[in-house]
Amino acid sequence: MIGLGMALTAIGSIYTGVTSLTAANRTADDLRQQGMLALDESLRDASMIREEGRNFMATQSLQFIGAGVELMGSALITMAQTKSYAESEARATEERGGAQADLAYRKASVTESQGRAALIGGIFTAGAALIPEGT
Repeated sequence: MIGLGMALTAIGSIYTGVTSLTAANRTADDLRQQGMLALDESLRDASMIREEGRNFMATQSLQFIGAGVELMGSALITMAQTKSYAESEARATEERGGAQADLAYRKASVTESQGRAALIGGIFTAGAALIPEGT
């Protein structure tokens, strides 16, 4: 016969497991959201870096022309370096955002696994509590 104490222990263990799973799933959702925000922000920043690079290159071009410099040789190399630098910075920004998003998704998966483990642990603890001693 199962005593009231054993039944309450079993119910408490299952409740704790379910609560842990629910909390873990919410945390995982938050982590994924943060990852998506980081990725979106990095893409926006990369776009701004590219735009600033184009604007700076246009300004360089006008300055060269205004100074009577033909857009060839060193002037052209300088403008190409400006464009290359901006593109390199933009790609690095995108990669950083992608890495942050990947990390957030991996953390979310780990958190969900921990929640499932807590639920399974609660179920097994409940089962063990319901087995009468001496069996």
